[in-house]
Amino acid sequence: MSNLYVPGCALMSYKPDLAYKLKEVIENKYGKMDTLLTCCFRKPELDSGTRIFTPCATCASRYEKLYPDCTSIFFLKEMAESDDFIFPDYNGIEMSIQDPCSARTEPEYLSSVRKLLERMNIKIVEAQRSGSKSKCCGQTFYGKTDNDKIRSLMVSRANEMPCENVVVYCASCIMSMTVGGRKPRYILDLLFGEETQMPDADIKVWNEKLRMFRVSQI
Repeated sequence: MSNLYVPGCALMSYKPDLAYKLKEVIENKYGKMDTLLTCCFRKPELDSGTRIFTPCATCASRYEKLYPDCTSIFFLKEMAESDDFIFPDYNGIEMSIQDPCSARTEPEYLSSVRKLLERMNIKIVEAQRSGSKSKCCGQTFYGKTDNDKIRSLMVSRANEMPCENVVVYCASCIMSMTVGGRKPRYILDLLFGEETQMPDADIKVWNEKLRMFRVSQI
């Protein structure tokens, strides 16, 4: 069985260094492995029996459905059960959660992220619609309607968050929550003690950055 690390195009467009910090954690447990940067929506060719490690809920879900002869591992779930990772302590700070669209139908993804936050001593204050009933942050509408409408959706969703600090585990949600006026806290930034900062948190700029990354990996 071969192992493959798939960080996801959004994480690589956001913080490549953070992606490779996570890879080091994975390799410490499973050994050296190659990194696949091709976007999952391009359906890259994979050998039967490949074991895929990814922090991206969208990638994990798509690989599980598209490649039934492979194993897709949402690595945040493994980290939540880790007995050797040193979790930072955030001293009981209150944060809300924006669950990405791809996680809504995956109960294990939803519970794993919440367990990670508990292990970091973060108090979760859920929005009225969260988890399996979560609302889209607005990003999936890019290219389907005008950007002013998308911006309005982002502001609306951000305003539904009870806390100023909002945990996200999709890098595109960083942009959405920033545009919406909240302070996003990306899950990997929290785990590795880094600040969540996206200077290019603009709908058009971010999506062009994603597009350019995807094109560069064809």
